[in-house]
Amino acid sequence: MEKNDNLQDADGNSPEMDQKKLEALDALENAMVDEAALPKQAAEGQETTDSDDASTEPVKDGSNKGLGNLEDASTTHEDAILEEKKTVEKAVDTIVEVDEDEDDNEPEDDSVKEIEEKDYDSMEMPALIVELRHLMQEYPINSFRSQAEDIKKAFETADADAKKEAQEKFKEENPPSDDALAPQFEYKNQQATEFYDLHSLYRKQKGQFQRDKRKQQEVNLEKRREIIEGIKLLINQEENIGTTFKKFHSLQEEWKATGNIPHDAYNITWEDYRLATQNFYDYIDLSKELRDKDFERNLEFRKKIIARAIELGNEENIHKALRELQELHRMWKEDSGPVAKEERDPIWDEFSAATKVIHDKRQAYYDERDKMSAHHQLVKENIVAEIAKITAKGAKNHREWQDRLEEINVLRELFTSTGPAPKAVNNELWNQFRARTREFNKVKNDFYKGLKKEQQDNLDAKMKLIAIAEEHQDNENFAEGLQIMKRIQAEWKQIGHVPRKDSDKIWKRFQKACNAFFEKKTAQKNEDSKEEVDNFEAKMQVYDALKEMIPQDDKASMLAEVEKHMAAWASIGRVPYSKRMIQDKFEKLLHAKLKAAGLSAVDAEMLKYQNKLASLKNGDVQDFKNERFYLKKRRDEIQDEVRQLDNNLQFINAKDDKNPFLVQQRKNIAELTKELDVIKEKQKQLNILQRQIKKEEEEADAESVASIEGETSEAIE
Repeated sequence: MEKNDNLQDADGNSPEMDQKKLEALDALENAMVDEAALPKQAAEGQETTDSDDASTEPVKDGSNKGLGNLEDASTTHEDAILEEKKTVEKAVDTIVEVDEDEDDNEPEDDSVKEIEEKDYDSMEMPALIVELRHLMQEYPINSFRSQAEDIKKAFETADADAKKEAQEKFKEENPPSDDALAPQFEYKNQQATEFYDLHSLYRKQKGQFQRDKRKQQEVNLEKRREIIEGIKLLINQEENIGTTFKKFHSLQEEWKATGNIPHDAYNITWEDYRLATQNFYDYIDLSKELRDKDFERNLEFRKKIIARAIELGNEENIHKALRELQELHRMWKEDSGPVAKEERDPIWDEFSAATKVIHDKRQAYYDERDKMSAHHQLVKENIVAEIAKITAKGAKNHREWQDRLEEINVLRELFTSTGPAPKAVNNELWNQFRARTREFNKVKNDFYKGLKKEQQDNLDAKMKLIAIAEEHQDNENFAEGLQIMKRIQAEWKQIGHVPRKDSDKIWKRFQKACNAFFEKKTAQKNEDSKEEVDNFEAKMQVYDALKEMIPQDDKASMLAEVEKHMAAWASIGRVPYSKRMIQDKFEKLLHAKLKAAGLSAVDAEMLKYQNKLASLKNGDVQDFKNERFYLKKRRDEIQDEVRQLDNNLQFINAKDDKNPFLVQQRKNIAELTKELDVIKEKQKQLNILQRQIKKEEEEADAESVASIEGETSEAIE
């Protein structure tokens, strides 16, 4: 059970509220019932009569006071009032007396969705920023105080760890030196700046909410004081008792409708209200009929409270049930009047029983949560111990270290996905996890530092292979060069790792030399085709003719001329492999001319693609495969980009159409969607062309078979 739970004693069974205090709190109500039912007697031993006949003297019309002398209040009644006053002054109200900020984690509107519990200590700094921003956007500012504080503590811990790691890295890279110009450690964290700016905004908004809330409570306090004064004035008004009683009920309804008041003024205000109400009952002669009606009304009101409390016993959301139960106890205590003496204990027992059902459910909820927290603690302790074992075990080579690293990553994922442990140990477990992880990384890094010499030897060996590749990339003897290239590629694979900073650079250099040789070999093979050389010259003539075209005012005429050049280009066959770049140059020029002819970017792209399809028709199967692969890859890339941009929009107020970032995001999505439509249309046209070529090949095969069969038949004849 949490210490801040202000409903722990809502059922009236608190250890502090023993039987004597319960009797003191009920004494006033007992006295009210007893006095209202007390008969007036003319002399000791005289037969009792109804309160309507208590005085033989007539009551003056329009007056609340009888002409006869009223009996003094009983000693029990006077003692009850004094005891009630002392109890109010000394007791802490178990229902509504809470800390000023205690209700900050409970939204006033039950329609507000409940905040999901998360283990903020296991989150990284960017995730904590996103989480705080999400809470500020999606929940009332007064509903997540504890979550905001937990996020702040988690961020401060993560920031301190990041600073410590940066210091250690700086010391490794910059040994201590007496040089005045030696670099000094500086720690700059843009994420910290962003977070603290956001947290400052949260505190500002929360402070404004508290000020507005306090202001409204002061207004409510003034209203309640006016109601108390109104009740006091009723005693001295000269009017019919029925009218006065209606006014009294009206003031009671106003009291119920008035909102919360400052906590520091609650007890004294409530005491004044109860004493004013008691005085009203003391000094106004109620008729038996009005008294009974008032008792019945109060009893009915309390039965409604009990009915709602019983319904709350079936509420699945225990937090919602507890909040409403708290309000029901306040209404029972503050808003409902006395009932007949014979009804008082049974009605309270019934209410207490309904309250106990909810408290039992709450206790079961906390027991289950504590049980899960204990389980999470055990899981996390085992993970920390397992990381320590892996670190102690170590590894002998790169492959084993990669296996150990994969095991650590699995444990890290399990640790972060496991729910929170009990608060008393949760932070300590997270600190232990970080410490064991850092120890593992240190041991791993020490191992790789010892590999530097080996990696340098590997680098030297690969540099020798690069020199061989570059020496033979222009070798005209392709048979000899091919054997050398295959040999050095195999040797490259056998050599181990090199320093990371050189890895990509030397691989690209080696790959470039190898590719140059194989491209020359392939180009030489293509140069053997005289027809391809003639095709290249013909395409160059078409390219030059298209390049010399000048813009025309007659867009339709210009478009027709461009299409004529496209048809001429498409009718020409393959070019030598070494001259393949002419296709890209022609497409760029064609795109510019189509745009000058008045076509939109999309229409120009699709018309230009028709020219490429014509080239593919004259190509081989591999050309189709390459084009299909490119279109599929680009389609997947666009869809991933659109999905990412849509996710980004989830963290932005979509109603703010003037937000420049939001406008740019939507513009990017629209452009990508347009490009995606073009890609889909290209895939469609490519499929149509491939089916057409296949059909033509099948028809040609069928004609060939028919021709052979005809020739065979003629030979037989």
